[in-house]
Amino acid sequence: MMPKSHEAEFKTKMQKYKEELFTYSSWQIMETMDTDTSKINAGDTLKSAVHLEIVTDIKEEDVNTNIEDILTSLNKNDKDFVAVYKGELYYVSNAKIKNNEKQVQWCKDIGIKILEYVEPEGIAVKNGKYELVKGMYLCTPNLDKSFVQEKTRYLNLNETGYLTPGNWITGNTDDSWYDYGASKWANIIVENNGASTYYVWIPRYCFKLNSGTQRADVKFINTDNEYIDTNGTPEDKSDDVTTKVGEGILADYQVPKAFTFNETEIAGFWMMKYTAGDISSPSNINYDMSVSKGKISIKNITINTAVTNSNPIAKYTVALNGTIVYPNITDISKTIVLENLKAGNNYINVTGLNANGEIVGSNTKEYIPAVTNKPDTSGFDPNTTFYVTYDDNGNEHSTVPICKATPQYWYDYGETRWANIVTRNNGLETYYVWIPRYCFTLDQQNQRSTVKFLKDTSTEVPPSYQIPEAFKFNGKELTGFWMMKYTAGDSYAPKFNTDLVATNSSIKTKGITGTSVGTGQVYKYYIDGEYKGEKTTATDTFEYSGLNSNTTYTINIEVRNSSTNEYLGSITKQVKTIDANASDLSGFLESNTYYVVYDSTGTNITSEDTLIKHDLSNKPDGWYDYSNKRWANIVVKEGSYKTYYTWIPRYEFKITSDQQASPATGRTDVRFIEGTGTSTSAGYQIPEAFTFNGIQLRGYWMMKYTAG
Repeated sequence: MMPKSHEAEFKTKMQKYKEELFTYSSWQIMETMDTDTSKINAGDTLKSAVHLEIVTDIKEEDVNTNIEDILTSLNKNDKDFVAVYKGELYYVSNAKIKNNEKQVQWCKDIGIKILEYVEPEGIAVKNGKYELVKGMYLCTPNLDKSFVQEKTRYLNLNETGYLTPGNWITGNTDDSWYDYGASKWANIIVENNGASTYYVWIPRYCFKLNSGTQRADVKFINTDNEYIDTNGTPEDKSDDVTTKVGEGILADYQVPKAFTFNETEIAGFWMMKYTAGDISSPSNINYDMSVSKGKISIKNITINTAVTNSNPIAKYTVALNGTIVYPNITDISKTIVLENLKAGNNYINVTGLNANGEIVGSNTKEYIPAVTNKPDTSGFDPNTTFYVTYDDNGNEHSTVPICKATPQYWYDYGETRWANIVTRNNGLETYYVWIPRYCFTLDQQNQRSTVKFLKDTSTEVPPSYQIPEAFKFNGKELTGFWMMKYTAGDSYAPKFNTDLVATNSSIKTKGITGTSVGTGQVYKYYIDGEYKGEKTTATDTFEYSGLNSNTTYTINIEVRNSSTNEYLGSITKQVKTIDANASDLSGFLESNTYYVVYDSTGTNITSEDTLIKHDLSNKPDGWYDYSNKRWANIVVKEGSYKTYYTWIPRYEFKITSDQQASPATGRTDVRFIEGTGTSTSAGYQIPEAFTFNGIQLRGYWMMKYTAG
């Protein structure tokens, strides 16, 4: 195990780097008057991560600052794992770094973000850089722009010489994509409606014609017209020799004019090979797609038999967001389900392949979730208002209060699943639905309206669209509004009800009553949105135990049909647990009586030097807390004598079966009673000590012992 001193030293060092970055950022703000520090990027490891496309949302030229200018005390050995990315300090996690796993955890402990540096497999660089790939230097295929990534995919040459589709260019390919040394060139396919266009990458090269063989000798070069020869040993870069076109062995070579475009030297270009299909015609494959609760279902796959009769489809592949999820589907009558959708837009592709693995037809569809204004629940009681969701069988679920985290799949307007809530008050249940801001246009011919949702309080709408007047109230534009759907129940004759009894540490129901109580019902008990158990008989009682005293809780009892799980109704009430009766110091002198405070163990006195006041206005913090078994204590000092007392608040008790079975170790169950009440819970009794001369006492001081 690594010594603790190493951990402390590492954390101190990283914290110092963080402070130096803050100082640098503050200086930049003062110098430039620009508060946006997200453009600050620095570090060799970050630049390498961008180059290898581990980080894809910035470019190499965006890594624009020397990291030592920012982190002035940066240790040379720390350069391997420290970077500044978008204005924040990052630890670059790499399995090759010594003690990497521990250092990652230490950074998380002090709030420093982690950038995972996992070197990609296969051919990673796809940005036109002159790189050593498979033993040969060449300008790598440039896929940075010009292509729609979600509709462009790699083509691999299989063992029998046919081009077969791989994954989309959103990710890295494998090592089989190309090998120019073996005359295996990089190919891609781009889908556009019904047409598929094939391209091959022509890297920048120079050539010399051999008049005797009528062949050209080709050397791949960079945009500075330089050729790097590995001398047959690509693993040893010290043997590399760089030669410029027109010099040395390249004296008679020339560069094709195609590599100069708009007076700019380019790394290469994509040459279109051919287009399969008619761009004006629909795809050879079509399918129905539906979305529900984070899953996409594909069914009813149909094919253009006019094409496939001459080129039969042997199997289908289905991809989600550029990755083939189902590579070998032969039965298209079954529904295909895709899960793990990403936030935002998702792309779905179905491709038909012939027996050689070639594409016969391909169809990509985009699922765009509806973007609406977030429901505003600020006007509702957060404890007695509940999210409403429905399961696949249409059964209601509404036990999570809006003060808790939003349930998964609460709403998705793109799936026509609208946001619903229910408020509960004395047996009444009022349901509301959120209407987000929208505009609409009417289709008179089909008697329908087309709706488009609007962001924030925007008043900009497409031609012929209008915004309903309901989104403007008292001259103020609204992001949306809650529309009451209906009210269930009757406050005078509730469908379901129960009486609640609170102690200092528990809340107990007295059974379920109401006009709708019947057989075949199950009663599910929740407290503050947390499920605690269930009963199947209306006359059963239920107890919520282990609660804090003097605390308000929201009790919700959900009633369902035990066979169908149909929602029948709810009981929602807010109840406050009681507190032990406060101590009465009126019988003690303020001149010689002191509060006694014990430590957390309850065995050692930490303070007895504060004189009491009868109104308790100066009682020390932590003097007592009966819900946590910390009782109120005082001491009376008379000369050398000290007499200690403890306050016994009024309570009820029950002898438990444990105590009856083992009197020496068993314990009685005790519940405090507010005021001087005499009613007790079933099986409980109040000790006689709380009755004195016919008077009911709120509590009493019991002498513990006298010292001195």
